[in-house]
Parts: sequence; C-alpha cells; structure tokens
Amino acid sequence: MGLALHTTRQDDRVTVAARGSIDLHSSDELRGRLESLVEAGHQEIIVDLTAVDFCDSSGLNVLVRAYKHARAKNASFSVTGAYGRVENVLRTTGLDRFLIGAPPEG
Repeated sequence: MGLALHTTRQDDRVTVAARGSIDLHSSDELRGRLESLVEAGHQEIIVDLTAVDFCDSSGLNVLVRAYKHARAKNASFSVTGAYGRVENVLRTTGLDRFLIGAPPEG
C-alpha cells in the first residue's frame, strides 16, 4: 500500500492525516506537503499517524526535517496517533520526546 495524505485546516492549525506506509517510495510526497505548509506560514502543524502502519528511516528523516523547518519559522510541529510499530520506532529512536504532541484535552 502506498501513502495517502489528507490535509484539514482550522484557524492556524493544519492537520495532515496520513494513511498507509511512509517509506523510501512515499516519503517525498509527505516531505513536499509538510514543506509547503511550513512555507505557507501555518503556525501549528500536526501529522496524524493513526492510519500509518509502517515508517522507515526515510519517513523519520522527513518528520525530523519538517520539525526543524517549522521551528525555524517559529511554528509548532507535532505527531499524533502513532501506535504499534510506528510508535515503537519513534520511542526506540528517541524521537517521541520532541515529535509526539501532548494528548488532546477533554
């Protein structure tokens, strides 16, 4: 399965819901989407990984670069919904400490 991206906007918050696998073949699509959102000036970018079943090192690289790019533009960037293998790889690499956002309130 490839990667499908769906972007929703609410005020200054933009959420990119990803579905499928983030790997060498699909990470460029995610990179392009995240770069364009940061460059457009969005102040809060959230990547929802609830429907992502696999993320390799190229996907992690995209997330880290997007995080750094957003921070350089004074925007927030976080990942939500990671579970299973995806959550495990984020925790194993230590990326969970700055990529995974706080759970929503309420």
